[in-house]
Amino acid sequence: MRIIVVGSVAAGISAAQMIAAQSPAEITVYERGRFLSCGQYGLPYYLANPQESLGDAIRSKTDQMRALGIEVHLRHEVEHIDAARHEITVRDLDAGQLLTDRYDHLVLATGAETPLPQVPGSEKMGVHTLDTVGDVLFLREFLKSPYIRDIVILGGGVMGLELAKAMLTRGRNVRIVDRERRLLPLFDEPVAQLIRQKLEAQGVQFSLGESVTSFEGRTYVETLRCGGSSYPCDLCLCTSGVRPRTGLLAGTGATLDAEGFARIKPSFETDVPGLYAAGSCARVTEGKLRTFSLHLDGLEIARTGLTEEEAHSAHHAVASVTFSGVDRPGICPNPREVTLKLVYDPGTRRLLGAQGWGAKNVASRINALAVAIAAGMTCAQLAEVDFVFSAADGALWDPIQLACRMAKP
Repeated sequence: MRIIVVGSVAAGISAAQMIAAQSPAEITVYERGRFLSCGQYGLPYYLANPQESLGDAIRSKTDQMRALGIEVHLRHEVEHIDAARHEITVRDLDAGQLLTDRYDHLVLATGAETPLPQVPGSEKMGVHTLDTVGDVLFLREFLKSPYIRDIVILGGGVMGLELAKAMLTRGRNVRIVDRERRLLPLFDEPVAQLIRQKLEAQGVQFSLGESVTSFEGRTYVETLRCGGSSYPCDLCLCTSGVRPRTGLLAGTGATLDAEGFARIKPSFETDVPGLYAAGSCARVTEGKLRTFSLHLDGLEIARTGLTEEEAHSAHHAVASVTFSGVDRPGICPNPREVTLKLVYDPGTRRLLGAQGWGAKNVASRINALAVAIAAGMTCAQLAEVDFVFSAADGALWDPIQLACRMAKP
């Protein structure tokens, strides 16, 4: 069996590695760039830690792929997919040659791109996105200038907050601008407020409910204007308005949603046999829990399933409970508080979603709750699970169990 992966964003690499580990398939990855991707959400880490070698991360991925027998072609751009013939047309960008290749299964993992705002001045030096390894390499050099002090980040989503953290680490002045009036719509309002307070305490300024109208300056951006307001800006990092790279699916019969994302099943398959999509170019039509975490200097936040707001919007009967407990026995040194918010159906007490925050050990608990949601467990069932108890790192009753016991019909 021959499998082709188009693109090397994190989802594509993971798909290739999982397939290689499970079957003797012949796997080829085509990547139009000069590097294998390190994953878009991991890129801010390399801005925050300029001493970290991107080369080591890239070589590590390449070595892992080779060890699994996966063939990787860099600087090869797939230009066309013929889904009926199970063939692709590929251009070798260095040699300028067109090639054809055949597949039994094809995984589209081309990711998404962040467009620059279509306003006057967006072409100026200092207005950038962070989508690729090449962007990181450029920005690390750009940030070496002592004159790059005021950083504006467009977008208050996960990527925007990760970049804010990275710029704080580098001692820059940071402002987040977002046309929405709240951060992180994927969290309930109290959690979003907590994150904002944490960032404000660290020096981040917020201009919410505002949209950029122009970038001013000569060759380099100097000022960002939002209607009647203006802010000093030596570097603007754009993270909002993500656009999926799904142009290759034109003519294949694969369905796109209203925003251009490939619509896929939980198995990652599109509605075209043998054609799959994964990562930020695709959206699961059903069954996806949207589980992820965010770390902000001493605060770990994570979520899975539905928020209370999302559950109401989906017309579920909804109840919620919030509980704070410690991650280890109080007699042990440095017990850390973990707060969990559970969203559930009050009739059946079936778990619908969860959010958590605390200094540490939050993501692992959200992972456990994601499994419980996927399995259709009720709060009562989860409260009786035999979690690890250890005098060093596990309380007799885990915060998950205590929160579940508080979930009343």
